Amino acid sequence: MKSRSSSIVSTLTLAAVVALRASAAQAGGQPEERELMTNNSPHSPKRAQISTFATGFSTPRGLKYNPNDGAVYVTEGGTGGDLVAPDTPDCPAVYNPFTPYHSGYTGRVSRIWPDGRTEVVADHLASMADAYNGLYGPADVAFIGSTVYVLIQMGGCEKGLPNDLPAVLRINPNGSTTNVANLNAWIRANPPHWIEDTDPATTDLEPDGVFNSMIAVGRYLYVVETNRQFILKVDPSNGAITKLYDMSIDEQGHWPTIIAKHGDKFYVGSFDFEAPAGLYVFDHNFNGYTEVYNDLDEINGMAFKGDDLYISTMFPWDNQWSADTGGLVKVRHGSGARSTVLSNYANQPSGLTVDDNGVFYVSNNTNTGDLNPGEGTVLKVRLRR
Repeated sequence: MKSRSSSIVSTLTLAAVVALRASAAQAGGQPEERELMTNNSPHSPKRAQISTFATGFSTPRGLKYNPNDGAVYVTEGGTGGDLVAPDTPDCPAVYNPFTPYHSGYTGRVSRIWPDGRTEVVADHLASMADAYNGLYGPADVAFIGSTVYVLIQMGGCEKGLPNDLPAVLRINPNGSTTNVANLNAWIRANPPHWIEDTDPATTDLEPDGVFNSMIAVGRYLYVVETNRQFILKVDPSNGAITKLYDMSIDEQGHWPTIIAKHGDKFYVGSFDFEAPAGLYVFDHNFNGYTEVYNDLDEINGMAFKGDDLYISTMFPWDNQWSADTGGLVKVRHGSGARSTVLSNYANQPSGLTVDDNGVFYVSNNTNTGDLNPGEGTVLKVRLRR
């Protein structure tokens, strides 16, 4: 297993733009908005207005627009901490290429109001940093009615967090959280059909899973586990977990990271450190999938605007972890025609959502292990003809 999203025409020198916008915001003015030409595809918008919507996040990850209150909710993976695996008989350490982990409770979920004001919804959530300073913690957020749920990506003894494991948490009105689904227990009891690397010294098959994406459909939550290639359905009312699909069934590495739904189809994007990413379309009952594309850059966000699918790419698959190389791709409804809307406009973006007015929001500066705490941002992207 090689995928670990931490954690995926026109150009914009993002660092300079962010500095200008931050300066304007600190001075009490509105952040500067830049207008960019997109590519020349007849199927794509011709211009994009990009501005910094909000600042001050540490490892911003999955984000969702909440139509109930008009705010954008963003998960923050945090900055890890000082906790390490105790390596005792009842809580042993695990040794693999990404250990040791240093963990703490620096993860949180924040809410951004339409005017850019931010508010912490839940904090002191599990966060962990691996040996390369890759950061993990709260990974995604979803809503069922007025209830907010957050997906915790990793955890467990080997991370120094024996009482905080991968889970779906309900955020209560007072900001506390309640574990509604023990994802780690299900993962340990249900191995995948195929594991690429079973050598403990080289595998990154975390004992308790690596969960990256979550959406709400009706009264259920749909969750993607990347390293074992599972798509799961969670009933938050009773904690029941159902396997919908094991993408390792063909004994290949697909490494799913992101899920979205439109109509009666589910769309799953992937992230692969050794090859281009893929886009997979499942039928409503998850009887199987069609691989629509297998030559995309690393996918870290998907959202539908109308009937068209927009994909956020973290960086080019052949230039991984490069700075300021995030992209936005459009897949046209019906024909499936693909066009690159924006290139090099964001720094390692992770997460994509769209509001009722068709405005996109993107987590930016997400790999904050290489930045300072609080340097993550959320960008606002308006596409125009």
